[in-house]
Amino acid sequence: MRPSRRRCFFVALPALLAAALPAQSKPLPADRARGVESVTLAHTKEWLGQLASEEFGGRGTGQDGFRLAADYVALHFKTLGLEPRGDDGSCFQKVPWGGGKVDADATFVAFHKDGKEVLRIPATRLAGNVSKSVTANGDAVLLLLTPPAGSDTRRGEPAPIPGLADLDLIGKIALVHLRSSDDDGRRQQMARFQVLSQLAGKKLEAVLFVDVDAPTGELAARSGPGRGAGRAAAGAGVMPASVDFGGADLEALLTAAGKDLTALAGKEPLLALPLTADLQLTVKEENLPACNVVGVLPGSDPKLKDEYVVIGSHLDHLGRRGRTFYPGADDDGSGTTGVMAVAQMFANNPTRPRRSVLFVCFCGEENGLIGSRFFSDNPPIPLAAIAGELQMDMIGRDKEENAEGNKGAKAEDHRNTLHLIGTEKLSRDLHALCMQKNAAAAFDLEWDMEGMFSRSDHANFARMGVPIAFFFTGLHRDYHRPTDTPDKIHYEKLLRVATYVYDIAFELAKSDARPLVDQDLWDKNRASVRGVATPAAPVRPADK
Repeated sequence: MRPSRRRCFFVALPALLAAALPAQSKPLPADRARGVESVTLAHTKEWLGQLASEEFGGRGTGQDGFRLAADYVALHFKTLGLEPRGDDGSCFQKVPWGGGKVDADATFVAFHKDGKEVLRIPATRLAGNVSKSVTANGDAVLLLLTPPAGSDTRRGEPAPIPGLADLDLIGKIALVHLRSSDDDGRRQQMARFQVLSQLAGKKLEAVLFVDVDAPTGELAARSGPGRGAGRAAAGAGVMPASVDFGGADLEALLTAAGKDLTALAGKEPLLALPLTADLQLTVKEENLPACNVVGVLPGSDPKLKDEYVVIGSHLDHLGRRGRTFYPGADDDGSGTTGVMAVAQMFANNPTRPRRSVLFVCFCGEENGLIGSRFFSDNPPIPLAAIAGELQMDMIGRDKEENAEGNKGAKAEDHRNTLHLIGTEKLSRDLHALCMQKNAAAAFDLEWDMEGMFSRSDHANFARMGVPIAFFFTGLHRDYHRPTDTPDKIHYEKLLRVATYVYDIAFELAKSDARPLVDQDLWDKNRASVRGVATPAAPVRPADK
């Protein structure tokens, strides 16, 4: 159901606030306490439930669900009375995003034997993601590959696949049967990436992944920033085109080649087939919805209102992949809910801060921090005017053992854990403020996740020399899976993190002085944040 356009402000009773915030959190100062009272757990459940709904389809940048989510957040900003700070008087800063739509009537795979067509597989029985139109033909070969168990492409070069290096595959169309007992969906995707990476230099015409089961998804066109300039599209120039088929189509193919399913158990990595293959992929290019959603609460001080505190999250997630959608409740429905909550706290607080507060929900984070990169390269406000950027990404769960590590970590041991990331890379002032405000928030702060620094949108502010703080409650076993659902969110914790960020932001927006960049920290960390030569924010004088 689309969001209702009839909304109102809410003011909760102090008793409800006490129920929402655990006992270890202390009340905020009187000049900002009323804002906190205006947000309840019911609000956070409503907002996050809608953001992670099937209607919004996983909020994939470029997909219709993202457009609905952007409208939803923009309506919230408008209802709160925030000033739009996007393009043409709207809340939307458009980010160039191109993609395509598969033309099913002109897409197929056909196999021939002795010049006669023996099997044609239409687009409706194919699956996968494609970047561009492809016409390919060549001799068909069956590759029986077993990627090394436990290899992880995030941590370096993928391990070599046994038997693949010496194969001559020039001009061939490879039918790849990936033999793996690992049912982990993310590891299967990594294994496929390994195969495609190591086949990229083989000068194949195309790669078709085949399995004994028919694929459950559909054939879709990838999207990316700038009409084909995205990483996926760029990779298409190196990677061979790839699609999936299986089930009855695979059995029919093997029969036509004089084989059966027992051929998949062969010991040799390559089995030549007495068939040729023709692949026709037809993709029609089009512009797709992508934008950062931006709203501003103007400051009350005539001199300081032209300086800003930025509160951010990423609105996007993985979207729909085939017939599956990825809700992204924690990643980053929780952070976006946090932005909506902090915006409501500021808008409903009787005392306005002196500096302005800019709220922004970025697109394209899952595609390589594209939206925040566009924002920092095309800022709607001067970067030098930003006193600090506070980023909330995955703030609704507890750290536990997951596919990337944290071995032995149990969620129940991290109910009060919060990771404060990146604050010591640029500005001691901002770090000290975050530590001071934790006296009220009372989180058990941990410092063991600095490796996550480059993986969220604050990184694009840090590279420009803007003081940042990244708030993150940790990875969990549902990370980047369809099981990242709203029922697993700890809403009390989410609201506590949002309240902590609100308190820090209020102090930043109220204070006479703003955080300074420390030159020694900049010199030390500039390479790791991929920073520009000179920070945008003021640098602390050498004698202070």
